[in-house]
Amino acid sequence: MRVDGRVWAIIVLPAAFLLLAGCANIRALFTPREQTEPVRQSKPAPDKKAQDPHFFRVLTLPTYEIAKEAYDKTAILGIPFRKVAREFKDKATAIGKAQPSELSVGARAEVQDLKLGGTSRIIESDEGFSILQKTTSAHYERALALMEKKKDAAALNLIRRDLKINPGNVEAWLALAKMMDEAGDLEETLAAYRKARELDPGNPLVSNRYARYLVSQYRFEEAEEILRDAEKKSPEDAGVLLNLASLLVYLNKEPDFASRLIERGSRVDPGRPAWYRLSGVIRKRRELGIPPKGKGVN
Repeated sequence: MRVDGRVWAIIVLPAAFLLLAGCANIRALFTPREQTEPVRQSKPAPDKKAQDPHFFRVLTLPTYEIAKEAYDKTAILGIPFRKVAREFKDKATAIGKAQPSELSVGARAEVQDLKLGGTSRIIESDEGFSILQKTTSAHYERALALMEKKKDAAALNLIRRDLKINPGNVEAWLALAKMMDEAGDLEETLAAYRKARELDPGNPLVSNRYARYLVSQYRFEEAEEILRDAEKKSPEDAGVLLNLASLLVYLNKEPDFASRLIERGSRVDPGRPAWYRLSGVIRKRRELGIPPKGKGVN
């Protein structure tokens, strides 16, 4: 059977069209979706501020007494710092916070001393709470606490900072002398004791500690000079009387004067065994006829 050309065209052309459409659909099955659909632009995630694990907040108050009250509520009673700050806002001169990259080392030497003027501040950090005073007694007290925990390096750092700010702190000079003694630094120990005595020459505690250190270094003449001067300024101080009498007995000098020191000391501080021990040494030497080495000059 022969098919007319026009009939053939009517049959072939629609078939070809359907075949092409089918191939297009088949290609779509194998074409990745992102190539067939427009790319959707996702919104960038909001930048999150880096959270530094170290922080501190500072509440500045006009007096140490008010700061101590606020400190007790935060550190002892556990009231949140912000709540305490709101409670004391009428008394507070400033409330601030910051996030340094590092803290510690005495809370960054108590945040560089804060330049407090006549005020006091409470610091809240991830290390706890502390109170600062312009008098720097907080540095000294913190150093003592560190010394008890055997953290000598940190304690020494705070003692030195204290003395830079408040060079008239006699107790801090004594603490420095003790630490330098334990470190075996003779020159700085002596310098610290001299400074403490220069600041408070009539303080028997300073004279006693200084003299005892000199004795430990076999510098007996210097120790005797200091104790004689202290005895004149503090004639009723039991420590001065005992130290001077003990030194004279040890050196076997001026037994009569030493006996009078012992007698006076036993009235000031009766019952102390050292008085009987020293008196016994003097009496025994006299019984044995051992002559004193020094001349009686009193």
